[in-house]
Amino acid sequence: MYDLIIIGGGPAAVSAACYALEKRINFVMLFEELGGQVGWAQSFWGPQQRQSLPSNELMHVLTTRMSHAPEHLKRDRAVKIIKRDHTFVVETATHDILEATVLLIATGATPRTLALPNANRLLDPSLQYSITTYAHLVAGQRVAVIGTTRRALHGIAELVRTAQRVYVIDSGRGNMATPFGQTLRRQPNVEVLEGYEVSDIQGNETTKELVVASGGCVHHLQVERAFVSLGLIPNSEVVKPLIDTDRGGSILVNEHHETTMPGLYAAGDVTTMRSEQVVVSIGDGARAAARAYDYLLAQWLVFGSLLPSEAGQAPMVIGESTNPVIDMAAAR
Repeated sequence: MYDLIIIGGGPAAVSAACYALEKRINFVMLFEELGGQVGWAQSFWGPQQRQSLPSNELMHVLTTRMSHAPEHLKRDRAVKIIKRDHTFVVETATHDILEATVLLIATGATPRTLALPNANRLLDPSLQYSITTYAHLVAGQRVAVIGTTRRALHGIAELVRTAQRVYVIDSGRGNMATPFGQTLRRQPNVEVLEGYEVSDIQGNETTKELVVASGGCVHHLQVERAFVSLGLIPNSEVVKPLIDTDRGGSILVNEHHETTMPGLYAAGDVTTMRSEQVVVSIGDGARAAARAYDYLLAQWLVFGSLLPSEAGQAPMVIGESTNPVIDMAAAR
């Protein structure tokens, strides 16, 4: 029986685990890949042109710290979560059963990718995930952005500052018609190909040719980098039966990373407070862990080793509030 189970292996999860380690919480982190999406960045420039990102260096420090605490790590996948009385029960792919008072979900999101034969070979996974993380590294280059999601538009605004040319492939299902999109369209180094779809990708590590078509009209775009921003799919399936999500599957959380299920917290790109950038996710994970710790402290202070139903009494009043978790947060 654990006090806390953290599900996920990316920045938010690792940060939460480091916080829990510092507070000496009895916890386990259940993950499939330690480091999550951050590992994708290693191939961004190829073996001879690797660039150092401060956020990735920070993640290296955090993952190294956790690797020195193997007793808190379990490489496995959660396949089912149920709420039993006042605890959460997690069943894993290896048929292990884990139980804890508090659960923290930081499973991230999976980017929608291009369904083209050469897409996986020529487009680094990192470029399919976050424009804003890598926008500053493509100064002076010709760049294509495939997709016009809200995240894409924000990324285009960053690219406009330094890129030589920004080609925006707009299939017509995006946000270029919004005031923000129209403002981007007017920038001198932005060219919008409206109603176009990418039909082929050719090239190598340094130069790529995107073939885009609309009806009988075909363009061949020579670019150094191509970003794909077709949306993210939150990895929330395992916890959906317990909490509320938005229409896209993102876990609904408030500013304290609390879900609609007491004792269940969530952080990072799996939530409606998508952070996207590593340093923001790290902060989100630590804050979520701090709130989870408040919840645990409230249980320990008010009920000792007993849960409310076992104590047979109403919660103790701390200060002016009847919610001990709120009081713990107010005391920070």
